[in-house]
Amino acid sequence: MKNTFKKVFIGFMAFAMATGSFAQQRAHKKDNKSYPKEWKQIARMEQDSFFLTDEARRIAENVLAFQRCTGGWPKNIDMARRMNDKELTKVIKDKSRRDDSTIDNNATTAQMIFLARLYRQTKDIRYRDAFLQGVEYLLSGQYENGGWPQFWPGPRGYQVHITFNDDAIVNTLNMIRDMMNHKAPYEDDLIDKALCVRLGKAFNKGIECILATQIIKDGEPSVWCQQNDRETLKPAPARAYELPSYCSAESAGIVRLLMELPAPDARVKRAVHGAMKWFDRYKLTGLKCERIVLANGERDTRLVEDPQAKPIWARYYDLKYCEPYVCDRDGLPRRHLEEIGTERRNGYSWYNSRPAELFAIYNAWADKYDPKHKVAISLATKGANENGLIEMYRRPMAERTAFDVVVKPGESIQAAIEKAPEIPTEPFKILLLNGTYHQKVIIDRPNIVLVGENRDSTRIVLAETAQTRAITEYHGRPVGNGVIVLQEGADDCVISGLTVYNNYGTAVENTTIHQMAIFGRATRTIIINSNVWADGNDALSLWAPGSNGMYYHADLYLRCPGVDFLCPRGWCYATRCHFYGDSRAMIWHDGRGDKNKKLVITNSSFDAKTPTLLGRYHHDSQFYLIKCKMSKNVLDGNIHYAYSDKVLDPCPWGLRTYYYGCTREGGHSGWLNDNLKEAENAPEFYGVTAKWTFNGKWDPEQRIRDLWNVLAY
Repeated sequence: MKNTFKKVFIGFMAFAMATGSFAQQRAHKKDNKSYPKEWKQIARMEQDSFFLTDEARRIAENVLAFQRCTGGWPKNIDMARRMNDKELTKVIKDKSRRDDSTIDNNATTAQMIFLARLYRQTKDIRYRDAFLQGVEYLLSGQYENGGWPQFWPGPRGYQVHITFNDDAIVNTLNMIRDMMNHKAPYEDDLIDKALCVRLGKAFNKGIECILATQIIKDGEPSVWCQQNDRETLKPAPARAYELPSYCSAESAGIVRLLMELPAPDARVKRAVHGAMKWFDRYKLTGLKCERIVLANGERDTRLVEDPQAKPIWARYYDLKYCEPYVCDRDGLPRRHLEEIGTERRNGYSWYNSRPAELFAIYNAWADKYDPKHKVAISLATKGANENGLIEMYRRPMAERTAFDVVVKPGESIQAAIEKAPEIPTEPFKILLLNGTYHQKVIIDRPNIVLVGENRDSTRIVLAETAQTRAITEYHGRPVGNGVIVLQEGADDCVISGLTVYNNYGTAVENTTIHQMAIFGRATRTIIINSNVWADGNDALSLWAPGSNGMYYHADLYLRCPGVDFLCPRGWCYATRCHFYGDSRAMIWHDGRGDKNKKLVITNSSFDAKTPTLLGRYHHDSQFYLIKCKMSKNVLDGNIHYAYSDKVLDPCPWGLRTYYYGCTREGGHSGWLNDNLKEAENAPEFYGVTAKWTFNGKWDPEQRIRDLWNVLAY
């Protein structure tokens, strides 16, 4: 990044003295007026009189203390909160940080507005100087193409992108425009002529960047992505759930800014017309997004039909079909809110009405500046979801032409696997068409991607136990018990879109002895979007040698009347899974050899035919259950050691079961209380992700995204 950051840090030690504890503890004067108490409201409050109070000066000491040596501020800090001496010392120490200054979430701009208003009332030059350091910070971050990153200097990862998200650039440009126009509170001596010229150049470059990043669809300008590549200017990803997209809310802020330009040229007019046409075409009608509180006190967010609802827009529309989607932290686009976990479902704004505010403004603007090209728009017409323009809930489809082999019912799955190189350098992709395959499948090589056409209609069924195996050796190596067996070395394999059923307990003998549906001795195994059923114990058994495997599961239906039907050895992450048992413990974990090994289950549900234990263990283990729901048939008792009459393994690390946001129908006796913070080095609940589970050594969700053209579901 070619920034021209200007160092404007002044008098660190003097500043530290000026922001001592006395300033923090001063009592503010009584005032008959009622002022906002929250920082988010204080900087933009209407009453100028507040900035003459001692309370305003107290808050100002915080604002000065939090300003970094860069001239900017970190985000999500309550500048109005009173700090003790210890906290203040830490803040002063952090002034030298150069990695957290940002314009995200109104950081920096809010502090600058506050300081400018305070200086306007008090003429205290400390506020002026800190404000001007902020101006230099804003100017220093602008790219040559006119955009700004989210953080600077030294942005990391997606922070380098040109960032419209949360109106970061629009807020910056609005402030620059107000400063160069000497709009209150930027009068008097705050902005001199030379600085005004620099601000004008920065503003014009910012508008050029906006015009250059507008997405062109079928030759016409449309709207913008939340972030754009700083080199190519093309839409770019940010956080895992923020994919390259048409973005309605941020685009509304951009269009409002463009319509406020005093003398729009032909390019600006074209950009505004194109965006408003897009807003009109892709509005959603007859729907409303509602936030509710369930009977158990939990929050939920739903998109429901309502013929009287005013138009709304999805936050994201995909770049291929221009259709709405939502997304979880796994980075996979979904069409239904119910398909993502509650944390992202409730913690993100997926639908909004911001573009509706522009319709009347646009009509007046177009009449004034460009009536010839005015676009006919209306909030009263049917939206894209009702007039047939889009398929609101399009089902993702795999690209059949992307598979290396297609297997039909009656053909050998094993023969298809044999067509793969012994060590494939690229994923070898096998598609199984709908039907029932009565076969044992042995995956003996890495990088195999085995996908069924439909998880309910593509079935691999076999009745087998360890004692009844027809195949005990393959290519000179022993083969375990299971419908699908992943041999040692068959690493990096993916199984998706299948029903895998070991039906020995119903087809042959009424027993629940070990009847693996999937058995594996490989690592980095991904099993998703499947039904994994067995009539006996250990339905899904991934047991890499030394308990050193890593496994990822999502969207599974695990059904087993036996015990331990999810029983990984090593590290395992499972999300959005449904467990259905009968009388015996459902989950099990072996974490021997490394205290960090764990079984993590998030956003999943547990049910049983009869009262059934949640889980048990024989060896050192570690369980994390986040946002999981349990029926009344899950017994009211914690995961426990398997035996009461003997000790198979002393388990020196003891019982380690951690829960957050889990519920049980009918309540519980306390064992299900939130205790995540008791776990060693545990993050916040939303930080319990696949990457965290595997200590950053493996990113299965990135692999799924890379293979989404064949895995889509």
